[in-house]
Amino acid sequence: GALVLVKPLGILCLLDEGEVDWKVIAIRIDDPMAPALNDISDLERILPGRVSEIREWFRSYKIPDGKPENKFAFDGECRGKMFALDIIEDTYKQWENLVAGRTPAN
Repeated sequence: GALVLVKPLGILCLLDEGEVDWKVIAIRIDDPMAPALNDISDLERILPGRVSEIREWFRSYKIPDGKPENKFAFDGECRGKMFALDIIEDTYKQWENLVAGRTPAN
C-alpha cells in the first residue's frame, strides 16, 4: 500500500449489508487536473458522466463474488466536498475515541 495526499471532492453513502460505508471521491493533489477540481460538481462539469461511472462501479463491484448489487443512501446522490469533509472529520473522531479506549469495539 501507499500513502498519498488527496483532495476530497465528494462522498457516496453505500449501504453494505445494512451498514453505512462511506466512499470518499478524491483526486491526488499531484494530478494535473487537481487545480481545476475542487468539488464533485467540478468533476461532473469537466468530466461529464464520471460521477455516474464511479457510482455504477460501487454498485456492481461485488457481483463477480456472487454478492448482490450494492444499494446507496440519498438515492445514490454524491454529496459535495463540505459534506465529505464533515463525514471525514466525524469518522476520524470516532477512530480516535476507539484507539484511545473511549469507545467499545463492535
